[in-house]
Amino acid sequence: MGNKNGYFRLIRNENGIGIKVFPPEPDGEAVQYNEIVKYLESNQIFNIDIKALNKAVTKGAEDVQQVLLTPNKGYHVNEKMYIIFDDNNMKATARFYPASNDGQDISKDEILSELADSGIKYGINENEINRFLNHKQYCTDYIVAAGTPPRHGEDAKIKYHFNTDRRLRPKRNKDGSVDFHQLDNISHIHKGDLLAELIPADVGDPGTDICGNSVQPKKVERKSLKHGKNITLSEDGMKMFSEVDGHAMLENDKVFVSNVYEVPADVDNSTGDISYEGSVIVKGNVRTGFKIKASGDVEVYGAVEGAEIVSGGQIILHHGIQGMSKGILVAKGNIVAKFIESAKVHAQGYIEADAIIQSQVAAKGDITVMGVKGNIIGGYVRSTSLISAKSIGSPMGITTMVEVGIDPNIQERINILKESMEEKNSTYNKMSQIVEMFKQKLKSGHIDNDKVALYKKSMEDMKTIQHELADMQKEYDNLTSELTGNANASIAVSQDIFPGTKVVIGGEIRFINEELCHCRFKKQSGDVKSLPL
Repeated sequence: MGNKNGYFRLIRNENGIGIKVFPPEPDGEAVQYNEIVKYLESNQIFNIDIKALNKAVTKGAEDVQQVLLTPNKGYHVNEKMYIIFDDNNMKATARFYPASNDGQDISKDEILSELADSGIKYGINENEINRFLNHKQYCTDYIVAAGTPPRHGEDAKIKYHFNTDRRLRPKRNKDGSVDFHQLDNISHIHKGDLLAELIPADVGDPGTDICGNSVQPKKVERKSLKHGKNITLSEDGMKMFSEVDGHAMLENDKVFVSNVYEVPADVDNSTGDISYEGSVIVKGNVRTGFKIKASGDVEVYGAVEGAEIVSGGQIILHHGIQGMSKGILVAKGNIVAKFIESAKVHAQGYIEADAIIQSQVAAKGDITVMGVKGNIIGGYVRSTSLISAKSIGSPMGITTMVEVGIDPNIQERINILKESMEEKNSTYNKMSQIVEMFKQKLKSGHIDNDKVALYKKSMEDMKTIQHELADMQKEYDNLTSELTGNANASIAVSQDIFPGTKVVIGGEIRFINEELCHCRFKKQSGDVKSLPL
C-alpha cells in the first residue's frame, strides 16, 4: 500500500511493543513525534524509550525505521479513527492509524457507529469514508462530515435617484472660476419623478451543523421609505415619487420635497419681499432693500445688491453680491458666489467665492477663494477649519483679518452676549444711582407720591436686569467652555499674503509685517507658524 504521508504501525512480538515508521512520498509530510506520542498514550502505552522513538521519527523521514519502545507486550491494537471537530461544529476531520501487526481493520459500519457516538448526525460523507476504505492513507486528513453553512443575506438598501450629498462642491473652470452651469449640489426634480426605491432585505437561509443543529444566518437590517409632504409611495411601498416640481433633500434617512418658487425677473418693487416654504430661484437681480427668506435653497442668476437673503439650505449667486455695506447672506448650508463685496455673510457649511472684498464672512466649514482673482481684501473672514486663497490683503496695506480654529457661530454669540451684558450693566448702574437718590429723599421725607411709584418701579426693573444678567452670564460661561480650537485648522495662501493682514488661529494672533508667498499658517506650540505650502 502506498501512503502519501509518512505513517507508523505498532509491532508486537516476544520482545515487547515496537514501532515501525514509514517515510512519506516526495510530496507528502513526514510523521510527527507528537502525533505518535498522543496515539501511544491513547492506547495506554507508557514508559517508552523516548530516545529510540525520536531516532525512529528523525530517520523515518528518509527510510523505514523500526525500534523497540517497551518490553511490555500489552494488547493488540485495532485500526483506529480519531475525529476532530472544528470550532463551530461545521466540519469533522478523521485521521486513521493502522492496526498493530496482530490487530484488525476497521469496517465501514464501525466508522459510521463511531461518528454517531461522537454526536455527528448530519452531513456524513460516505464517499470520503469509501475513499479511505478502498485506498487507505494513514496520518492523513479525511473530511468525513460537513454541515451546510447558512446563506447569509444582505441588508435592505435604498437607492436614491437624486443627489444626496449636500457637501458636493461645484465644478470649476480651467481658470479656477466656478462653473455655474454645472451645479450638481441642487437636486431639482419634477412631478412624477422617481425619488427612491427600496431594495428589501434578503434574510438568507439557515444552515445545519454536523450535530444536526440549525445555524441561523446573520441578522440583516430592514428599512422602509421615509418621507415628508408632496411625496407618494407605490402600492407595495417599494418606490417613492414626487407629487410636485421642486427640490429634493435627504435629511438623515427621510426624503423631503419642497416646491420651488421661481421669480422670472428681478426681486424689486414688483415682487416685494419673498418669504417661501421651499426653494427660491431668481432669474434676475435682487435689488437693494429687499429680502428673500426660504426654507430651502436660494439661487440667484443676476446680481445681489444691498439685499438680505436667508436660506434654510444653500445660497448660489451666479453674479455675486455687491452689498454696499447693507447686503446680508445667511445659509444653513453652503454659499457659492461669484464674488462677495461689502456684505455680511454667514454659512453653516462651506463658502466658495472668486473674491471676497471688504466683507464680514464666517463659515463653519472651509472658505475657498481660488477663482480667477482669488483674493481676500479687507474686512474679516473666519472659518472653523480652513481658509484657502490665492492672495490675502493688498500691497496697499489694507487691514485684513483672517481667522480659523474657532466655531464662528459660538464666537459671534459670545460677542453679542458680551455687548448685551455691558449695556445692561451700564443701565443697572445708572438705575442704582437713581434708586440711591430716592432712598436719601425717602429718609428726609421730601418725596412726592408719584416719585415713590417711580422708585418702586426702578427697584423691580433692577431685579429683572439682575435675573437677565445672571442668565446671560450662565450662557456666556457655557459657551466659553465650548470654545475649543480645531487643532488642524490652517490658512493656505497659494500666492501672496501682504503686510497689514492679521492672522488668528485658535485665539493666537500673528501680524504680517512682510510679504510672504506660497505658505500655510498653522498653530504649533502656542504660536502661529508659517510653513511651506
